[in-house]
Amino acid sequence: MIVLADLDGTLVDRAGAFTRWARRFVVAHGGDDDDVRWLLDLDADGYAPRSDVAAALQHRLGLQDGVLRLVERLLFEHVDDVRPFPGVREELHALRTASDGRAPAVVVVVTNGTVAQQERKLAVSGLVDDVDGVVVSEAVGVKKPDRRVFEVALARAAQLGGAGAAWMVGDHAVADVAGGSGAGLLTGWVSGGRPWPGGPRPDLVAVGTAELLAAVRRGAALKRR
Repeated sequence: MIVLADLDGTLVDRAGAFTRWARRFVVAHGGDDDDVRWLLDLDADGYAPRSDVAAALQHRLGLQDGVLRLVERLLFEHVDDVRPFPGVREELHALRTASDGRAPAVVVVVTNGTVAQQERKLAVSGLVDDVDGVVVSEAVGVKKPDRRVFEVALARAAQLGGAGAAWMVGDHAVADVAGGSGAGLLTGWVSGGRPWPGGPRPDLVAVGTAELLAAVRRGAALKRR
């Protein structure tokens, strides 16, 4: 089995790390709670272009840093606070270990972002030891939901010995679920308690990532019995 997994909001709590950094940053530059909420809304869970966020932040707080410097800070200063969601490392280990009549899965992270930023998140969180490979949009030249990102990841997984059913699991309905479905993958959605927003429906849904990975693992074991 092949499991392609999103990083931010799926394997690691990017939102929590960015929120903590945003509070520190805004307070240090004379802002208040309204400015923190504004920044979090503008950030859009990391999907807003960093240059746009940097320019708006510079204007709102009257910052001396230039836009390029602020982009660098937005990209990297929250990374040391990034942690895996509860149970994720254990479930990744279980997936990559043969048991219950199931062959070990090959797990490849598929993430939008810069190579330096995303690889650092994997290192800081410890997940670099829990996955078999990583494909970052910057290195491919296109972002999820473009099917080419998934094709590169599938090829990487195959090189690592992955075979059989192929899954894409993530928290974003478009980038992960619609993108994965469009590339011919089975899909799992981490809902976080949100209602499904529409579009191609996922094959599996769970509130949290560990629960979703466990469902993927159990399904694979059942099919082999």
